[in-house]
Amino acid sequence: MTAAAEVGERTPDAVIGQLVDDLAGSLGVLLIALGTRTGLWTALVGAGPLGPAELAARTGVAEPLVREWCRAQAAGGYLTYRPDEETFALPEAVAQAFVHGPGLGMVDAATDMFRSLGAGFDEFAAAFGAGEGFGWHRHDTLFWRGSDALTQVALPAELIGAVLDQLGSVTAALAAGGAVLDVGSGYGTPTLAVARHFPASRVLGVDYHDASVAHARQAAEAAGVADRVRFEVASATDIPGGGYELITFFDTLHDLGDPVGALRQAHAALAPDGAVVLVEPLAGDHVEDNLNPTGRMFYAVSTLICTPNAVSQTAGAHGDAPLGTQAGEALLRDTAAAAGFTRVRRVPVEAPLNLVLELRP
Repeated sequence: MTAAAEVGERTPDAVIGQLVDDLAGSLGVLLIALGTRTGLWTALVGAGPLGPAELAARTGVAEPLVREWCRAQAAGGYLTYRPDEETFALPEAVAQAFVHGPGLGMVDAATDMFRSLGAGFDEFAAAFGAGEGFGWHRHDTLFWRGSDALTQVALPAELIGAVLDQLGSVTAALAAGGAVLDVGSGYGTPTLAVARHFPASRVLGVDYHDASVAHARQAAEAAGVADRVRFEVASATDIPGGGYELITFFDTLHDLGDPVGALRQAHAALAPDGAVVLVEPLAGDHVEDNLNPTGRMFYAVSTLICTPNAVSQTAGAHGDAPLGTQAGEALLRDTAAAAGFTRVRRVPVEAPLNLVLELRP
C-alpha cells in the first residue's frame, strides 16, 4: 500500500489521533529541553528507579512539577514507570542517546530556534503568503545562536576531520598550508574546525549576513587563529579571490537561491587540483523515499527556514530553483554537473543524517 493510499483510507478519528500525537510531540520537545535546563536528566543517570520526591530532592525542582514531568516522559517512552512503586527510571539506551550522545544538545538548540520562530511567526506567515521568502537576516540572535548550537551537534569537529582526511592530494595540500574557502560560514563553527584540523592552512569564511560574520570574527579571535582565519561579507555567487585548494559548503547549498551559480563560482575559484566538499542532509532521490519521520523533519525545516531563505535571494533574479533541504544525491550530482564539475565522489563517513560529496573539475 502506498503512503498516498494510507492517507486516503484513514478515518477522521484516526486523523485527529495523529494530530494529537503531533501536538504531544511538539510539547514534548519543550519538556525534554526543560529537563536539560533544570538538571532532571542528569539526576536520573545511573540512579535507578526514583520517586518524584527523591528526584525533586536531587534537583531542587518542586515535587508536583517533577511528578508531572516524569509522567509525561513515561508517556513519551523516555522513562520507564513502575506502578507498584510509583517510581521512574532512565533506560540505558535513552541515557546513551540523550545524556552521553547528541540528543539533549539537539533538542536544546532546536528549542531556541523554535522560540524564535514562534515569536516571529506572524511576520513569517505574512511573508510566506506573499511569496516573498524570508531571509536569514530577518531572524534574531536567539535563532542564530540556536542554529549554531545545532550545527555543533550535527557537524562535530570529528566528522569534519574524517571528511578532510579523505581528500587525497587536497588533504596533503592543506596540511602544507593550502587555502580554504567556506561558503555560508555563519557563526564560523565548521570553518574553525577546518582551521584547527590543518594548522598551517589559510582559511576564509564568507556569508552574506553581516551579523554572523561579526560573530565569526570574534570566535576566531577567541580561538587564537585570527592571524590565518578571516571572515568577510560576500554572497555565494560573488566570492572573493581564487586558487583555493578546498571550497566547502557545510549544509548551505540548499539554502541558496542560485545553487548552480554558487557552484560555478566555486569551480572558477578552485586551484587546478582543488576540490569542493558538499555536506547536505541525507535524503532519498524521490519524494516517496522521504515520507518517513526523518524526511518529515527535514521537509519542515525546509519549509520554515531553508527554502524561504533561498526564495528571498531569488526575488527579481533568474537563478536556478532552490534545491530544498531534502535534495537527494541525484539532484546534487546534476547540480554539480550543471556547474561544470565532471567528477563527483560520495565520501564514506559515519554520519546517519549527512550526505558528503567531493566535487572535482
